[in-house]
Amino acid sequence: MRRVMLKKFDKSAGKFGAYVDDVAATFHQFGATYQEFESGPGNYTVGIIELADGTVQEFALNMFRFLEPIGAGKA
Repeated sequence: MRRVMLKKFDKSAGKFGAYVDDVAATFHQFGATYQEFESGPGNYTVGIIELADGTVQEFALNMFRFLEPIGAGKA
């Protein structure tokens, strides 16, 4: 499992607001979900992430970033 940094939208950051780092969490795996539209479902990929309190949530891919590259720290 890899550490990630979750992002949140900060309205006070600049003229239009910006996404800023929020809290570190643990990435488990990618998942798939959908949103229903009039013309049918729209499928998209999410990250399944465990928060510090032990809860597990889905996050859109643009709402987190990995903190270290794959294999970092392994010799």
